[in-house]
Amino acid sequence: MKGYWAEAAGLRYVQLDPEEGPTELPVIFSVHGRGADATDLAGLSPEFGEGYRWILPQGPRPVPLGPGFVGWAWYDLGADQVETVVSSLEILAGFVDEALGRLGVPYNRALLMGFSQGAVMSLHAGLTSEKPFAGIAAMSGYLPAADTLAPILSARRDRSVLMVHGTVDQTLGIELGRSARDLLVEAGLSPEYAEFEMGHQITPESLAVVREYVQRVLAPGLPE
Repeated sequence: MKGYWAEAAGLRYVQLDPEEGPTELPVIFSVHGRGADATDLAGLSPEFGEGYRWILPQGPRPVPLGPGFVGWAWYDLGADQVETVVSSLEILAGFVDEALGRLGVPYNRALLMGFSQGAVMSLHAGLTSEKPFAGIAAMSGYLPAADTLAPILSARRDRSVLMVHGTVDQTLGIELGRSARDLLVEAGLSPEYAEFEMGHQITPESLAVVREYVQRVLAPGLPE
C-alpha cells in the first residue's frame, strides 16, 4: 500500500491506496481511538487484502500526552461528552461526504470501521447518515449519545452493523457494548455481535471476525 497525508472538510487524514489496481475501489474509513492519530489503524490494512482504499481521518481534539507529544480525540470525557460527540459527528459526516465526493464513490461502496472512540463515531455516523453505508464495524465501542439517535433508529433497520467487544475490557466495560447492542435490537435492527476474552484491544481472533464481515458486506475491488 502507498500512503499520503491530505485534508478534507477541516480534518487531516491519511489515504492508503494499493500499489496496483483499478482507480475505483471500495473505501474503508478507519477511525482511531483517543490519544492516537490518523496512522494508528493503518497497520490493519494488509489484513484485508489489496482490494480496498483506506481513508483514516484524524480526530479534531488535541490530547496532551506529555512534553512534546500530542494525540487526538473525537470527543471529551466527562460532562461534555455527549455535546462533543455530536459536534464531532457533524465534522466527521462532512468529511466523509467530501471524501467520497472527491473519489466518486457512493455510500453503499464505503464502510465505517473504528476502535474505541473511533467505534463510537463510526456507530453514530453510520446510524445518523441518511445514506446507508455498506456496513459499520465497531471494535470496543458503544453509544454515549444514544438519546440523540432514539428518534431515528426505527428508520435505520436496513443498516448493517457488526460490534465486537472484550469481556474484560477495563476501559469501556462489556456492559457498554451489550447495552448498545440491546438498544439496536430493541429498535428493530439486527446487529451482528461477538464477544472475546480480551481487554480494550484488537486481537487476531477479533480482527478475523471483522475482516470476514467487511469482505462479506463490501466486496473488494478486482485487479485490472
